[in-house]
Amino acid sequence: MYFADKVFINGKFYTMESEGKYAEAVAVKDGKFIFVGTTEEAVELAKGEIIDLQGAPVLPAFTDTHIHLVMDCEARQRADLKGACSIGEVLKLMKEKAENIPHGRWVQGTGLHIEHIKEQRFPDRHDLDKIAKDVPILVQSYCGHIFMLNSKALEKAGIGKGFKWHIDGLVDFDDDGEPTGIVREGIYNDCILPAMGPILPTYDIKKEALYGELKECVKNGIVCASTYTSYSGDPLEYLYQYKELEDEGRLPVRIILNSSAPLAKSIGAVTGIGNENIMIGAKKLFSDGSLNSRSAALFEGYSDEPETYGVLVHDQKEMNKEVLEAYQYGMEVSVHAIGDRAMEMVITAAENAVKVCGVKKHFRIIHAMLPAAGHIERMKKLPVILDVQPIFLRNWVDLCEERIGKERMQHFMPLKSYMDAGMVVTGGSDAPVEDINPLLGIECAVTRTVPGEESGKALVPKECISVFQAVSMFTKNAAFCTDQEKVRGTITPGKLADFIVLSKDIFTIPKKEIHKIKVEKTIKGGVIVYESVND
Repeated sequence: MYFADKVFINGKFYTMESEGKYAEAVAVKDGKFIFVGTTEEAVELAKGEIIDLQGAPVLPAFTDTHIHLVMDCEARQRADLKGACSIGEVLKLMKEKAENIPHGRWVQGTGLHIEHIKEQRFPDRHDLDKIAKDVPILVQSYCGHIFMLNSKALEKAGIGKGFKWHIDGLVDFDDDGEPTGIVREGIYNDCILPAMGPILPTYDIKKEALYGELKECVKNGIVCASTYTSYSGDPLEYLYQYKELEDEGRLPVRIILNSSAPLAKSIGAVTGIGNENIMIGAKKLFSDGSLNSRSAALFEGYSDEPETYGVLVHDQKEMNKEVLEAYQYGMEVSVHAIGDRAMEMVITAAENAVKVCGVKKHFRIIHAMLPAAGHIERMKKLPVILDVQPIFLRNWVDLCEERIGKERMQHFMPLKSYMDAGMVVTGGSDAPVEDINPLLGIECAVTRTVPGEESGKALVPKECISVFQAVSMFTKNAAFCTDQEKVRGTITPGKLADFIVLSKDIFTIPKKEIHKIKVEKTIKGGVIVYESVND
C-alpha cells in the first residue's frame, strides 16, 4: 500500500474530468495525486498531515495561457491610468508620478482607455509637455499598442520631423510634418526602449519584483503561467531568475516561457524542453495590432473610421516563412491575430506548414477575436488551439457595435461557436493589459457582461458558454495546449497535485456573482503556496 505525505479531506473536489464529477478527498505523495475519492478511504492512506477543508469547493489550479509576467512587473512601477476620465486627469496622475521618480528616469503611465476619456482623443506631446519639457514622459494605452510621448521623449527616441519607418502609419504627424507624440506598435521596441532603458534597473530589483508578481498569481489561484517575452529586450525574460527562485524554493508558479527569439534555430531549444517547473513554450509572432487602436487588420474598414483597415505586420509570404521555419524545428507556433484579415493570414500560414511537414505541434492563435466566414471550418482541420482572453469582453459591451458594426459584432470572440465546432479554447488575461484574476474572465465568458455592473447588458449573448466550459479554459484545456494534459489540468491520480480551494461553489452560485468568489488556498504539488488570512 502507498501511504500519502498529505491528505485533504471533507472537500468538494471538482475533478474537471467531466461535468459535475466531484470527490470528497485526495491523497498526495511526492507532489502528485495518488488517490481521489472518499474521506474515509483517504484517511486510511494518511501517514503525514491531514487537512480538513470543511466542505469547501475545490478546482484544479488555474493556468493563465497568455500573460506577460515581467511586463506586469513593469506596469506596477508606472502610474495607473485605467480610471482616468479626461486628459486633465491623466496629466494630474502623471504629474504626481513625476514628483516621485528618481532624476534621469522616464515618467511612465499605463492602462489609458481612450473610450473613458471625455475628449475622445489621446494626449499628445503638447499636453504632456505641460507636465515637464525637460523630462521624458511616456503614456501607454490600455491595449499596449499605442504610446504617447512628450517632446523630450520624442527627442531621445530620435523621432522628429521627417522621421521615416519601414511600416507606414505607426507615427502620427501634424500639418507641419512634426510628430504629434502618438506612435504605435513596433516603434516602442525599436526606438523608445533603447532610449528609455529598463524600468527595473538592477538584477536584484528585477528578481524581487518578479517574485512579488508570482505571489500575486497564486493569490488568484494561478499555478501555471504561460508567459510571453516582455518589452525589456531579454528574449527569455529572466530565465536565470526563474531558475534562482526555483533553487531558493521561491517559485510558487510553474513557468512556460514563450519567446519571439529564434531559439530553435540558434540553440536547439524547442517546445517542451525543461522540467515541470520551467519549460520552453511557443515561438511568438505578431500578425496585427489591436481593435482599441484600430490597428487590428480587417477586411473592411472600421465602422467608426471607415478609411482605416488596420495594420498587417507581415505580408503572407513573410508569415508563411516565419511559421514554417519555427514549425519545422519542432516549435509550437503562437501568433497574435485579432482582426479577420489577420486571422486569414495566420490560418493560411498554418495550412501551408502542415502541408509541407505534416502535424508536428499545435498552432496557437492568440486572441482570435474576429473570425470571418469559413475560418472555423478551416481551423477545425488543423491542430489549432484558440488562446482567448474572455476578460476582454467587459471592455467591449458598450463599444463593440460602434467600432466594428452590428453585423461583424455577431462574430466577436465567438466562444460557443468555437467550442460547438470541437475546437480547444484556452483562457488567459494578457496582463498587464487586464486583471490577472481568472474568475473575472470566467464570469465574462459565461455572461458576456461587465462583472458587478447592474445594467445586465450582454455582448452577443448567443455566444455565452457554460461555467464548466469556462473553467475548462483555465484548467484542462490550458494543460492540453502545451501537451501536458497527462500531467496536470484535472484532479486525477498520477497528475500534479495543483488545486485551489474557493470561498463559494462556482457551479452553484448565480453566474453574475462568480467575480465575488475568493481563492482561500492555492496548492502546488501538494504544498500550500497561498492561504488567505481572515481578519
